[in-house]
Amino acid sequence: MPGNITKVSIKESLSTRLLLFTVFFVIIAEILIYVPSIANFRVTWINQKLAEANIAILVVEAAPDYIVSRLLTDELLSSTETHVIARRIDNENQQILMKTEPIEVAERFDMRNISWWQSVKDAFASLSRMQEASYLIQITGNASGDNNDEIIVVLDESLLCHDMYIYSRNIVLFTIIISLFTAMLVYYSLSNLLVRPVKKITDNMIAFRHAPEDLTKRFNPEERNDEIGVVMRELAVMQDDIRKALNQKNHLANLGSAISNINHDLRNMLASVQLVTDHLSSIDNPIVQKLVPRFVKSLDRAIRLCENTLQYGGGELETPHPETFNLQNLVDDVSTSLGLMEDSDVRLINKVEGGFELTADNDQFFRVIMNVCRNAIQAIPAKGTITIKSAVEGDDTVIDIIDSGPGISSRVKENLFQPFKSGSQEGTGLGLAISREIVRAHGGTLDLYDTSAKGSTFRIILPR
Repeated sequence: MPGNITKVSIKESLSTRLLLFTVFFVIIAEILIYVPSIANFRVTWINQKLAEANIAILVVEAAPDYIVSRLLTDELLSSTETHVIARRIDNENQQILMKTEPIEVAERFDMRNISWWQSVKDAFASLSRMQEASYLIQITGNASGDNNDEIIVVLDESLLCHDMYIYSRNIVLFTIIISLFTAMLVYYSLSNLLVRPVKKITDNMIAFRHAPEDLTKRFNPEERNDEIGVVMRELAVMQDDIRKALNQKNHLANLGSAISNINHDLRNMLASVQLVTDHLSSIDNPIVQKLVPRFVKSLDRAIRLCENTLQYGGGELETPHPETFNLQNLVDDVSTSLGLMEDSDVRLINKVEGGFELTADNDQFFRVIMNVCRNAIQAIPAKGTITIKSAVEGDDTVIDIIDSGPGISSRVKENLFQPFKSGSQEGTGLGLAISREIVRAHGGTLDLYDTSAKGSTFRIILPR
């Protein structure tokens, strides 16, 4: 049964996150732009007031004896929105316009040599005093016409704060509009390029997980040459391969079940035939005695084929249960089970040292050596030997099984460890396949180490 699929909520979806991140980064960018721009706005605003003050001073210079009437003074101060305008030459006030009521300056600023960082600090300091009713500041700058002259104005900072507030409000509104517009463009672009195809891939993977054999849910990749296109095509190929493997697995499972039933019935038949052969072997007839060994040999082959087929079709091997045992004794048991006596046509030479111990599953390793030796017996045409020896090489145990047969041809070597593809007429092809699986389950390897006209060597390597 498939596991529970976690549904992605709207808040956690890739589309929502993409939209929020886009807006967030646009706002960050606008803040980085706002900081220097508000400082520049303040400097520009103050320089404009200094320029207006310079024009007002020109009116004073045009008057006889630099004296203007009270009415004109108030009009000039009102038009420039200042409380004091003064021109200083050589640190002395030469021309001055001021209101009649006394004033008290709260802070002074010199705009002639102001740094960028200082202008930023002054700008935000002014914004922090926005709620104060009356905060008079004195500003000093260069007078027009002569760099040595100074122009000084005193004004209410609330005027500056009001204009800075209007400017900041416009920046905020502009930022919101730009961020939303940019976010929509970025979202639309990335949604088509990334989010939509990723969602398509995700939905198809979920559907494939529920019904991998359903061909109606086959993934159709888009014609794209970017990384997403490669992912789509590879996903389609992978799903097709998995479907084929699952179909093949189902077919093999059904076939294996049928073969198991056939083998079970066949073994019962062969058991009855074996009783007959036992009876025939007791008949004192030359012809019967000549035919019975061949019949018994064919019967043994049929029984062994059934056993190996059932064993291989049973699925995974049992988990090995390692124990430490004497390898020489195990090889002697294999020799006895195969009937390889001293006077036999094929002899097994046990060159394993008497105290050599191996840590593995005893029963499974008995099957390994039994299968390899049985294959060697089938490969030896008449008389010959099978030699088994062992050694320790570094952190590995090496076991060599050497036969004196005619060697293995290149055609047979290609399918040597493939089940049901034996190069011998008497073999089933399952012995070496099962043996290799057992050795691999122990973390080792079983391979054909060497083969020639003088014989073949199978090598088992196990980690100690």
